[in-house]
Amino acid sequence: MMADGWRRYGAFFLLALALGLAPGPDILFVFAQSVSQGLAAGSLVTLGLCTGLCVHVALAAFGAAALLERHPRAVAIVTWCGALYLLWLGVSAWRAGGIQPVGADGLPVAEALSPIRLYLRGVVLNLCNPKIILFFLALTPRFTRPEKGRVALQFVLLGILFIVATLIVFNGVSAAGDTLARMLARWPDAPRILQRFSALVLWGVAAWIGWTNR
Repeated sequence: MMADGWRRYGAFFLLALALGLAPGPDILFVFAQSVSQGLAAGSLVTLGLCTGLCVHVALAAFGAAALLERHPRAVAIVTWCGALYLLWLGVSAWRAGGIQPVGADGLPVAEALSPIRLYLRGVVLNLCNPKIILFFLALTPRFTRPEKGRVALQFVLLGILFIVATLIVFNGVSAAGDTLARMLARWPDAPRILQRFSALVLWGVAAWIGWTNR
């Protein structure tokens, strides 16, 4: 019985790692922030995203997420709000792509957002993507065993595994973005290029969300 549980949770964790590596709005957002502002920024955004995941897991575990399945228009409205938010962030990043100083660490220092703002960006982006809840509703039941009881607890355990996998993958992405930023920082035009790159990625993520929500 215990071996079955280990297999189920292990398989779910590997699946969560694979899904985390798949291209998507969240991972592109983390990469853009780490490229434009460094490793710490990407890690803070990742922490915000995982906080949003905690909300999604709680909703799925206690049945509130089922309401979204019955109200697709509400899902569409929230998703479009998330896309518009990303568009606005992209405009801000593009406007900040002028002449910018470079810090002692070689990274651009323009529009240095506070840790709380970076964290909240991740939270807002995740909460504006209600399709994550629908993902949990579609996937996690396959890894639960109602006959064992405490289905809500099983949902929570699966959610924790998903959050841990997200932390591992997205912090790796943050490190990759930080490395790329340091390489490009040797060029005089690097600050402007990095900000413009961040803007393009944000616009691309917004278009992605809008396309899937059409």
